[in-house]
Amino acid sequence: MEENRAGILKNYTAAFLGNRQLANQNTDDVFRNRQAIISSIEPATDVEENYKESLLNEAKIEFLEHRSSLNSAVLSVNEKMIAVNSLLIEINDAIMAANEGIVKFNESQILRNNKLLQGTLNPSKATPASNAERIKKNAAKAKAVKVNAVKNSKKMDQMTSQMQKNRNKIEANASKIMNRRDSIQKNASNIAKNRAKVAKMISP
Repeated sequence: MEENRAGILKNYTAAFLGNRQLANQNTDDVFRNRQAIISSIEPATDVEENYKESLLNEAKIEFLEHRSSLNSAVLSVNEKMIAVNSLLIEINDAIMAANEGIVKFNESQILRNNKLLQGTLNPSKATPASNAERIKKNAAKAKAVKVNAVKNSKKMDQMTSQMQKNRNKIEANASKIMNRRDSIQKNASNIAKNRAKVAKMISP
């Protein structure tokens, strides 16, 4: 389970902080190239001037449209992250409560040990009736423990199956992220080639 969580966080970092930033940089570079290409036009008439301005505006609007759509997607991701963080807080609270239960159990058992050490451990005072009563209680508790153990075992089997499914998805996502990184780097290479062509085109 911890390995899956670490894998998810690794994928999140690679996708959101890695690929996303690289892809956004590519977007900015593509837009700059587009502006440079269009700005190189030297209009001879008012119609050509309008043509140039409309192309520049078209590029700006396409860029802003993309940014707006991306912002909506990021906001959706942030909403999910808030929900995930709330669940993690609940999980931490549950773990803290379980830990408190362990501490209290240990404290009570320490007290019982101390009482036994102080003289309450006295076999001579035992009777068949008190032994039978204790044996009866032990049997009832053992039965309850067994029922809960079977229930826990079934739940663990279900969780193991789901964890494996999650592991498969995590590994598939990791592969997709790396493949997308390759595509992003390929785009960056093509953008650099375009930039060189633009520089050559606008140079005197």
